[in-house]
Order: sequence, then C-alpha cells, then structure tokens
Amino acid sequence: MLLRMTNTNDHEGSATPRAGVESVQRIGAWKVTMWMPLDSTSGNPREIRIEPHEEADQQEAARGITSTILRQIDTAAFAEEMGPLAKLARTGQREVEKFRRELAGLPKGVTDEYLAVISALYVRFVNSGRTAPAQDLEAWTQTKQATLKGHLRAARQRGFLTKVEGKAGGQLTDKAIEILKGTSVSNVRLP
Repeated sequence: MLLRMTNTNDHEGSATPRAGVESVQRIGAWKVTMWMPLDSTSGNPREIRIEPHEEADQQEAARGITSTILRQIDTAAFAEEMGPLAKLARTGQREVEKFRRELAGLPKGVTDEYLAVISALYVRFVNSGRTAPAQDLEAWTQTKQATLKGHLRAARQRGFLTKVEGKAGGQLTDKAIEILKGTSVSNVRLP
C-alpha cells in the first residue's frame, strides 16, 4: 500500500487545491486509490477511485470490476493507517503554508536564494527517509516535479547541493548554508 499526502486540484470537479492523504493499492488488475481530506474526523475515505492498473493483464481488466474486487477494498485498514497520518498532516499543513508564504517573499525567479531554500528542503526530505523527495517538494511548493528536478540540477550546477550518483540525495554546501542564513525560510521544519 502506497501512502502519500496530496495537495492537488487534479480530482474531477475540484476547482481549488485539496489537501489530503491517499492510499494506493493493487487488487488484481485494478489500482484502487482511497482519498481523505485533512479535515476529516472519521478517518474513512471520502473518495475511492478504481481504474485498471498500469501493469494489468488487459483481458482481466476487460472483464470489468466485479463484486469480488469491491469486497477486497479494506476501508477499515485505510482508516486505521490514515487517522494518525491525517493528524500529522494537518499539523504539517500549517508548516507547509508558512513555508509557501516565506518562499513567495523571496525574489522572483530561479535565484540563488530560491535554489538554496529548495536544496535545504530537499536534503531534509532525503535525510528524514522520505522515499519520494521530489514528490514531497511538489506538495510543498506547488511546482511540478519536472520543474523542480531542473531546479535541483541548477542548484547542483551552481554549487548549492552535492551530487549522489544514481539515487536521490546530496548535502548542502557551505555556499548554500551561507545564503540560507540571510533568508527567513531557513528555519522551516518538516512535519
């Protein structure tokens, strides 16, 4: 089961970004995504989306969603896992909002200050064991992962972030640490 915090507006019918937590699991040929908003008090999913899994046998998927598949969706396990995560995420959401305000206060563009801040947040995600730091950066900054990966590449080229071959990671350089001392964003903590 894959768990992640979301802050997107890619859900159908949603005009504004919605913060929440979701779980993705595979049941046979199907990808089942359960989503719950951060303000949920029950811990139960508010939405369940079922679609063919990317690696599914096409013949199996062509048979459609059966009652057997529906009975295998474990909303109780979702509630058990998501309840504490949602509480943590709600607390973290305040920190995310604070970070976004401070990030917006930086000079516009891909400046040294911006790259140092993004690098610091990236390193914090990696060091805390996050498995998808670029995805976490996307949630925090509301910037697409592809763009952020380019920004991290620029941070490495400008000497703010060291490189690790073949995997996520790196360390802040002394140059980045000096720039961070002059910004108000340097004290942002992870949820």
